[in-house]
Amino acid sequence: MNDNRNLAIGILTVTATILFVGVVFSTMGGRNEALALGQLDRGGDYVMVTGQFSDTEELIYVTDAAAQRMNIYSYNATNRQFTLWDSIDLRTALGAAGR
Repeated sequence: MNDNRNLAIGILTVTATILFVGVVFSTMGGRNEALALGQLDRGGDYVMVTGQFSDTEELIYVTDAAAQRMNIYSYNATNRQFTLWDSIDLRTALGAAGR
């Protein structure tokens, strides 16, 4: 009975040590930044998609399906500002596709 407990404790100790070393090595020397590229969300008539433009700028595409309009915003991470890039009327842009 004592040998089984000692074996279990030894196996758990070795496993914990291996996992600890793995965590230490995985967090060393790299950038820990969260990337949210190409995310998509839909709510009602709105569809929002994100995209990377440069190292410091991301684009956010907001489509209103009811109004058939898409606005493109940029977010600059260095100065934390949203800017309206363009507003597109989808009826005009996709008018030839509907025929």
